[in-house]
Amino acid sequence: MLTESEAPNRTNMKLELLGMCREWLQMIDQTRERIRSTYASAIGRNRRELVTPALILDLGILRRNLTLMAELMRSKPSKLRAHVKVHKSPDIARLQMEAGAIGIGTATIWEALAIARSGIKDVFVINEVVGPEKIRTAALLSREIPLKVAVDDSSNVEALSKAARETGSEIGCVIEVDTGMRRCGVSSPEEALSLARRISELPGVRLDGLTGYEGHCSREFHKAKREYMARKAMDYFVEVADLLIRNGFSCPILSAAGTGTWEITASNPRITEIQPGSYAANDGYHVRLDPRFRQATTVLATVISRRPEHVVTDAGKKTVGAAEAVLKDYDYPILRYDEEHGIFSTYGSCPLKVGDTVELFPGYTPFAVSYFDVYHVVDGDKVIDVWPVLPRGPEHGGLLDAFKDR
Repeated sequence: MLTESEAPNRTNMKLELLGMCREWLQMIDQTRERIRSTYASAIGRNRRELVTPALILDLGILRRNLTLMAELMRSKPSKLRAHVKVHKSPDIARLQMEAGAIGIGTATIWEALAIARSGIKDVFVINEVVGPEKIRTAALLSREIPLKVAVDDSSNVEALSKAARETGSEIGCVIEVDTGMRRCGVSSPEEALSLARRISELPGVRLDGLTGYEGHCSREFHKAKREYMARKAMDYFVEVADLLIRNGFSCPILSAAGTGTWEITASNPRITEIQPGSYAANDGYHVRLDPRFRQATTVLATVISRRPEHVVTDAGKKTVGAAEAVLKDYDYPILRYDEEHGIFSTYGSCPLKVGDTVELFPGYTPFAVSYFDVYHVVDGDKVIDVWPVLPRGPEHGGLLDAFKDR
């Protein structure tokens, strides 16, 4: 209970913190418009005439992927929460929502800020938010939207509770369960129960349920084996939920799955939502797991050297990432990727010459996307818009400037 002397200070602090949150949102808007202005000259051009390397998004394929997922989900007992860590685009996120997603999942609090600013209110940071600045950001954002974050440690929950009390907000906590990924998540049902009890004891935080990403199953390309592994992971996940429920803790959210396991997990009547992301734009890795979703993202590159037995493009590892990209429309195998060079073996009468442009299918879209400022959105061969990638990397992108002089 606040004393009379403490109450005015707490009120002033709340107003100050709310002002900070508004400053962050203004920064996101300003960054978005600056990027759009920088690349606006590309609008109206042919996709093969862009300055290379360029990230291209085929809007028709993207929309077909979103429509397909919506149609397939209609017969499932769970709902779709679309993950954005793959594409990092508020524009794509809005299309995912329009196509039936109930909310958005993010990997970082910075992604959550950008998504919330785009007008989407149901946001779940499906990752632990640790560190004073990030926790404070989560507490501030929770004043604007009913934010949820993943937790697996009592000290982190205590820090979230403290920040929420200081800002007059409430943060939704979703206990992460390790279902076999061997990454984050509590290691036993008993640990989950203990953490649920701690959350219930603390002000400023609430228990919203459980999350458990069975990502290890997506490393198995044999469909039957992958489905068996996913079922086993979800059986354990539900056991953890049942323990909490028997002890009086409601679990309104049971969230799991990625693009590699979405269908089998979405069919489980106990799972309330799934959290895939790659299905939207897809990539070389995930198209092998579910070829029904086509690749909507390519990287345009220019042939900068033509040797007797190979061609070299200006898109290297610093453009397409560690997962190597393959040529679209040409069956030339990858010889090597260096930092700024993509090198392909050729044979016979290769028609490519210096100055020609080619498109590459990224092997893993999240790597490639983080190297670019914008998507060049195409309808057929024409660039019709540029969509900023926000935020590009793991950092805050200047959002913490709002803390200066405070």
